[in-house]
Amino acid sequence: MKGLFNSTVCLTLVAALAACGGSSSSDSNASTRCGAASGNTVLAGTVTAVHDGDTLTLMTDTTTEHIRLQGIDAPELAQPFGDNARVALSQQTLRQSVRVAYTQRDRYDRILGQVFTSNCVDVNQQLLNLGMAWFYKAYACDLEKPRRTRYEAAHAQALAQGLGLWSQHLPLAPWIFRNGEDPPSPSCAD
Repeated sequence: MKGLFNSTVCLTLVAALAACGGSSSSDSNASTRCGAASGNTVLAGTVTAVHDGDTLTLMTDTTTEHIRLQGIDAPELAQPFGDNARVALSQQTLRQSVRVAYTQRDRYDRILGQVFTSNCVDVNQQLLNLGMAWFYKAYACDLEKPRRTRYEAAHAQALAQGLGLWSQHLPLAPWIFRNGEDPPSPSCAD
Protein backbone atom coordinates (compact mmCIF):
# COMPACT_ATOMS: atom_id res chain seq x y z
CA MET A 1 0.00 0.00 0.00
CA LYS A 2 2.81 2.39 0.92
CA GLY A 3 4.54 1.69 -2.43
CA LEU A 4 1.33 2.45 -4.34
CA PHE A 5 0.90 5.72 -2.41
CA ASN A 6 4.53 6.75 -3.12
CA SER A 7 4.12 5.91 -6.82
CA THR A 8 0.92 7.96 -7.02
CA VAL A 9 2.52 10.93 -5.27
CA CYS A 10 5.58 10.67 -7.53
CA LEU A 11 3.47 10.55 -10.71
CA THR A 12 1.40 13.51 -9.49
CA LEU A 13 4.54 15.55 -8.80
CA VAL A 14 6.07 14.66 -12.17
CA ALA A 15 2.86 15.70 -13.97
CA ALA A 16 2.65 18.97 -12.04
CA LEU A 17 6.28 19.85 -12.67
CA ALA A 18 6.07 18.92 -16.35
CA ALA A 19 3.24 21.43 -16.88
CA CYS A 20 5.80 24.26 -16.94
CA GLY A 21 8.63 22.60 -18.85
CA GLY A 22 9.84 22.98 -22.44
CA SER A 23 10.91 25.93 -24.51
CA SER A 24 10.00 25.58 -28.17
CA SER A 25 8.51 28.62 -29.87
CA SER A 26 5.35 26.95 -31.17
CA ASP A 27 4.49 23.93 -29.09
CA SER A 28 1.36 21.89 -28.58
CA ASN A 29 3.07 19.38 -26.25
CA ALA A 30 1.07 18.97 -23.04
CA SER A 31 4.20 19.50 -20.93
CA THR A 32 4.50 23.13 -22.06
CA ARG A 33 0.87 24.19 -21.86
CA CYS A 34 0.62 25.57 -18.28
CA GLY A 35 -2.94 24.27 -18.07
CA ALA A 36 -4.13 25.94 -21.29
CA ALA A 37 -7.10 24.30 -22.98
CA SER A 38 -6.36 21.61 -25.53
CA GLY A 39 -6.67 22.81 -29.11
CA ASN A 40 -4.79 26.01 -28.36
CA THR A 41 -1.56 26.82 -30.13
CA VAL A 42 1.18 27.69 -27.64
CA LEU A 43 3.97 30.14 -28.45
CA ALA A 44 7.02 30.66 -26.26
CA GLY A 45 9.21 33.72 -26.38
CA THR A 46 10.41 36.88 -24.69
CA VAL A 47 8.27 39.98 -24.15
CA THR A 48 10.08 42.90 -25.81
CA ALA A 49 7.47 45.64 -25.26
CA VAL A 50 4.36 46.38 -23.24
CA HIS A 51 2.09 48.85 -25.03
CA ASP A 52 -0.66 49.24 -22.43
CA GLY A 53 -2.33 47.15 -19.75
CA ASP A 54 -3.51 44.39 -22.10
CA THR A 55 -1.19 44.42 -25.14
CA LEU A 56 2.42 43.31 -25.50
CA THR A 57 4.97 42.28 -28.12
CA LEU A 58 6.40 38.76 -28.05
CA MET A 59 9.59 37.74 -29.85
CA THR A 60 9.85 34.00 -30.56
CA ASP A 61 12.69 32.13 -32.27
CA THR A 62 11.11 32.79 -35.66
CA THR A 63 8.76 35.79 -35.47
CA THR A 64 7.52 38.83 -33.58
CA GLU A 65 3.85 38.86 -32.60
CA HIS A 66 1.56 41.43 -31.04
CA ILE A 67 -0.46 39.84 -28.23
CA ARG A 68 -3.80 41.12 -26.91
CA LEU A 69 -4.58 39.50 -23.54
CA GLN A 70 -7.84 37.65 -24.07
CA GLY A 71 -10.79 37.94 -21.74
CA ILE A 72 -9.75 41.18 -20.06
CA ASP A 73 -9.85 44.88 -20.90
CA ALA A 74 -7.46 47.23 -19.11
CA PRO A 75 -8.03 50.98 -18.84
CA GLU A 76 -6.79 52.99 -21.81
CA LEU A 77 -3.58 54.93 -21.14
CA ALA A 78 -5.58 58.19 -21.11
CA GLN A 79 -7.86 56.84 -18.37
CA PRO A 80 -7.23 56.72 -14.63
CA PHE A 81 -5.21 53.57 -13.83
CA GLY A 82 -4.22 53.15 -17.50
CA ASP A 83 -0.55 53.65 -16.72
CA ASN A 84 -0.84 51.57 -13.54
CA ALA A 85 -2.20 48.66 -15.61
CA ARG A 86 0.67 49.01 -18.11
CA VAL A 87 3.19 49.00 -15.26
CA ALA A 88 1.53 45.91 -13.69
CA LEU A 89 1.73 44.04 -17.01
CA SER A 90 5.34 45.18 -17.50
CA GLN A 91 6.37 43.99 -14.04
CA GLN A 92 5.05 40.52 -14.79
CA THR A 93 6.25 40.12 -18.38
CA LEU A 94 8.70 42.67 -19.80
CA ARG A 95 12.04 41.10 -20.84
CA GLN A 96 10.81 37.78 -19.46
CA SER A 97 10.09 34.42 -21.03
CA VAL A 98 6.38 33.70 -21.35
CA ARG A 99 4.04 31.28 -23.05
CA VAL A 100 0.96 32.40 -24.96
CA ALA A 101 -1.93 30.00 -25.60
CA TYR A 102 -4.34 31.05 -28.34
CA THR A 103 -6.86 29.97 -30.95
CA GLN A 104 -7.64 33.22 -32.75
CA ARG A 105 -6.56 36.70 -33.83
CA ASP A 106 -8.46 39.98 -33.65
CA ARG A 107 -9.32 42.35 -36.49
CA TYR A 108 -5.91 44.03 -36.08
CA ASP A 109 -4.16 40.64 -36.59
CA ARG A 110 -3.06 40.52 -32.94
CA ILE A 111 -3.05 37.14 -31.24
CA LEU A 112 -5.83 36.94 -28.63
CA GLY A 113 -3.99 34.98 -25.99
CA GLN A 114 -3.73 33.68 -22.48
CA VAL A 115 -0.26 34.69 -21.26
CA PHE A 116 1.65 32.57 -18.75
CA THR A 117 4.83 33.44 -16.86
CA SER A 118 7.70 30.94 -16.78
CA ASN A 119 6.20 29.44 -13.61
CA CYS A 120 2.74 29.10 -15.20
CA VAL A 121 0.98 32.07 -13.59
CA ASP A 122 -1.95 33.21 -15.77
CA VAL A 123 -1.08 36.88 -16.33
CA ASN A 124 -4.55 37.73 -17.63
CA GLN A 125 -6.11 36.49 -14.40
CA GLN A 126 -3.40 38.12 -12.30
CA LEU A 127 -4.31 41.55 -13.75
CA LEU A 128 -7.93 40.90 -12.78
CA ASN A 129 -6.82 39.80 -9.29
CA LEU A 130 -4.92 43.09 -8.86
CA GLY A 131 -7.84 45.21 -10.05
CA MET A 132 -5.92 46.38 -13.12
CA ALA A 133 -8.50 45.24 -15.68
CA TRP A 134 -12.14 44.41 -16.24
CA PHE A 135 -13.38 40.96 -17.21
CA TYR A 136 -14.34 41.58 -20.86
CA LYS A 137 -17.93 40.31 -20.75
CA ALA A 138 -18.68 41.14 -24.38
CA TYR A 139 -16.24 38.39 -25.41
CA ALA A 140 -16.91 35.98 -22.54
CA CYS A 141 -18.11 33.21 -24.84
CA ASP A 142 -14.72 33.15 -26.60
CA LEU A 143 -13.28 31.64 -23.39
CA GLU A 144 -13.72 28.06 -22.29
CA LYS A 145 -16.12 27.87 -19.34
CA PRO A 146 -13.57 27.12 -16.55
CA ARG A 147 -11.42 30.11 -17.51
CA ARG A 148 -14.49 32.34 -17.93
CA THR A 149 -15.59 31.36 -14.42
CA ARG A 150 -12.14 32.08 -12.93
CA TYR A 151 -11.92 35.46 -14.64
CA GLU A 152 -15.43 36.49 -13.54
CA ALA A 153 -14.59 35.50 -9.95
CA ALA A 154 -11.26 37.37 -9.99
CA HIS A 155 -13.01 40.49 -11.30
CA ALA A 156 -15.74 40.23 -8.64
CA GLN A 157 -13.24 39.72 -5.83
CA ALA A 158 -11.07 42.70 -6.83
CA LEU A 159 -14.22 44.84 -7.10
CA ALA A 160 -15.46 43.70 -3.67
CA GLN A 161 -12.06 44.47 -2.12
CA GLY A 162 -11.72 47.85 -3.85
CA LEU A 163 -8.39 46.91 -5.41
CA GLY A 164 -6.66 48.92 -8.13
CA LEU A 165 -9.07 50.68 -10.46
CA TRP A 166 -11.93 49.59 -8.19
CA SER A 167 -10.70 52.08 -5.57
CA GLN A 168 -12.23 54.80 -7.78
CA HIS A 169 -15.81 55.94 -7.50
CA LEU A 170 -17.60 54.55 -10.59
CA PRO A 171 -14.63 53.74 -12.87
CA LEU A 172 -15.44 54.01 -16.58
CA ALA A 173 -15.01 50.75 -18.49
CA PRO A 174 -12.53 51.10 -21.37
CA TRP A 175 -15.04 49.91 -24.00
CA ILE A 176 -17.36 52.76 -22.96
CA PHE A 177 -14.40 55.18 -22.97
CA ARG A 178 -13.55 54.06 -26.53
CA ASN A 179 -17.02 53.65 -28.03
CA GLY A 180 -19.43 55.49 -25.75
CA GLU A 181 -21.62 52.43 -25.27
CA ASP A 182 -21.88 49.29 -23.21
CA PRO A 183 -22.49 46.27 -25.45
CA PRO A 184 -24.89 43.59 -24.21
CA SER A 185 -23.37 40.62 -22.39
CA PRO A 186 -23.72 37.48 -24.48
CA SER A 187 -25.43 34.30 -23.33
CA CYS A 188 -22.88 31.49 -23.73
CA ALA A 189 -24.05 28.07 -24.96
CA ASP A 190 -22.10 26.24 -22.27
